[in-house]
Amino acid sequence: MRRLLLASSGIGALPRLVGAAGLRFAFVPTAAGPDADSKPWVQNDRRQLDLLGCTSSTLDLARGELEDVEAALDGAGGVFLSGGNSYLLLWHARRSGFAELVVPLVESGALIYVGTSAGALLAGPDLGPAASLDNRRVVPELESSLALGLVPFTVLPHDDDPEARERHDAIVADHPEHDFVRLGDNCAVVVRDDTAEVVDSPQVR
Repeated sequence: MRRLLLASSGIGALPRLVGAAGLRFAFVPTAAGPDADSKPWVQNDRRQLDLLGCTSSTLDLARGELEDVEAALDGAGGVFLSGGNSYLLLWHARRSGFAELVVPLVESGALIYVGTSAGALLAGPDLGPAASLDNRRVVPELESSLALGLVPFTVLPHDDDPEARERHDAIVADHPEHDFVRLGDNCAVVVRDDTAEVVDSPQVR
């Protein structure tokens, strides 16, 4: 069964998707940049996993090559992609071979995919309609904004923030052909095979 949890920041809904306790994640902080471990949202994501009884090992795609990704995914029950610059995350997901490896593993049900903010955007079909073009300038080598395509919609995270909500209004208006799901910080999309449901997903404390 294909299983994904796509959130703004709270992952409290994860136990609804899987018995989370004891699950081992390959934790990808790459979107937050080279000093990712100092970023409060990365620290918060790790803390939430710990409180749910999960274990995690870091997989920084900016430093990894294909063999590193293969080793990190071997034996993992899930991948957790934290927030930051979604274009930076996409670039390194492709460059490292992560994108090629992880999609069939998630599609087959071998891995659970959890993404917060940029990590949630990456699961969709295309970053282009939603992600900031300013962020794309960080990775001029990136030729396409096509993302992983694990779900047919794009998450618009942090929709309860007034500035984000205004930007999301413009994005939705400018791309009527695109399917968006707007999420506040205490909501998530739970995906089971072809069924997607927006649920309450508070911070784990």
